[in-house]
Amino acid sequence: MKRIALALVLALQASAGVAACRGIDYRDHLPPATEARLEREMAATPFSRGNHWVATKGSRTIHVVGTMHGGDARMAKVMRTLRPVLLSAQAIYLETPQEEMESLDSMPPALARNFLLPKGQELRHLLARDAWQRFELTARVTGANLETVNRMQPWAISMFLVQSGCRPYGFGLRRGLDDRIADFASRRRIPLGALETPEQALTAIASLPLRDQARMLELELELVQSGKPEDATPVEAYFDQSVWTAFVLAPWISAQYSSFSGAETARLWQQYNLRLLDRRNKRWMKVILAARQERIVIAVGAAHLPGRNGVLNLLQAKGFSLTRAPW
Repeated sequence: MKRIALALVLALQASAGVAACRGIDYRDHLPPATEARLEREMAATPFSRGNHWVATKGSRTIHVVGTMHGGDARMAKVMRTLRPVLLSAQAIYLETPQEEMESLDSMPPALARNFLLPKGQELRHLLARDAWQRFELTARVTGANLETVNRMQPWAISMFLVQSGCRPYGFGLRRGLDDRIADFASRRRIPLGALETPEQALTAIASLPLRDQARMLELELELVQSGKPEDATPVEAYFDQSVWTAFVLAPWISAQYSSFSGAETARLWQQYNLRLLDRRNKRWMKVILAARQERIVIAVGAAHLPGRNGVLNLLQAKGFSLTRAPW
């Protein structure tokens, strides 16, 4: 297992360099009917806008900050706004311990298992023949070792090898708002906590059925080789404080450039959101409610804030009052 983990680390590190985002914001190119549907879904989604909210209940005050894991120069302005809030916190809670998620060179076998297919299975047998051929081309371009990645779970390949400068979310990304908050807390000696362990975070995404993982990778490979412009919608929507628009539009965008139906892309995204957002949000609530400090900051990916099972709505269901705050 140690040898496999080392090979996996080398495969991931080989693809570490990602160019800056040069994509388009698809919200500027929507047909009227799609734009109207987007507005209806945003209106029906609890807390669909806003990257900074304050939850209060009795003597407790919880600042909930939506982060982006990828870097962007605009983060400096955001940090200037948030510094007073961070300084007043008795503790700051991030999704996972930053240093553990970034130390791929010392990945323990327990973590590596979440990246690897079960013994005896290979990626080439999970993908359709034409998708495997597309993947071989992608692997050659990235310089990845085909023998190693053939044993990786599809989600990991999609996350690390099918690269895009417009991907703001994922593991191993640097200088996002999470990193800046963690660095600030370290310098000011503000206690840092985590809502989950790295094992829990990786298990959440690895829990996606392998067949769905494979279909998502097949979809992404089609999109990469279709001539589709990079999708800058998630990044721009994040800075507009309306990141949920990117999640609503994702199935529609994919359907324009792939052989996948809108219904199938929507189903795959629902599976992804269930495991990566909803279930984790509910588990995190136990840690948030159990925190002993009265004034805390919760800094998590902005997509965890909106929705019926979003962190904000779950706090409201527990009797907290929510107020939008400057960001």
